Amino acid sequence: MQNIKKVSDLDTKQGKSELQELIKETVENKMEEVGRRLILAGKKNQKNWTKMTMKRLYSFPILKANIERYQKDIEDIRREDMGKSKSIVEFHSKNNEWEKPDVEDLRAAKIRIAEMKIDRDTREVREIEVALDSVRLDQYYPIIEMKFFQHMTHEEIAEKLPCGVATVSRQLGRLLDIINVTLYGADALAR
Repeated sequence: MQNIKKVSDLDTKQGKSELQELIKETVENKMEEVGRRLILAGKKNQKNWTKMTMKRLYSFPILKANIERYQKDIEDIRREDMGKSKSIVEFHSKNNEWEKPDVEDLRAAKIRIAEMKIDRDTREVREIEVALDSVRLDQYYPIIEMKFFQHMTHEEIAEKLPCGVATVSRQLGRLLDIINVTLYGADALAR
């Protein structure tokens, strides 16, 4: 409202230059506001990427164990005597007639489900391994293993390396930034 009043009070010649100045000032203010919002959004997104990376790193050993467990499950399914199981009461439709599936169909279906889980977890493990390889040669890489795979505190890590707790925090943040970019590409960069 103030800007509208200013414009109406201006005479034609003087008004043009003052109007241009007013528009320039308004645009600059808006650009600055948008810039601040983008910076804040970028920082927030960077925190989200780091949070997601940490979650993935904590899950890494569990995923590797899952793969082994699913492989053992497949071996068990192959040996299982499914013909005598009273708990299987699935029926499937074939040409609008319901019939009980045969034992080999059930076995194949169970194995396929386990194989799909293995594929999913294997892809995730490979992706994390590639990201870890991007920092593996760094002198502070052991921080990653101690923090995410051995569940040590920053104080325990500092004692073991030996270095200060602040160094552990700073180096962990730096390593996570590199891992973020490896996992998420340019999206992980703060703007």
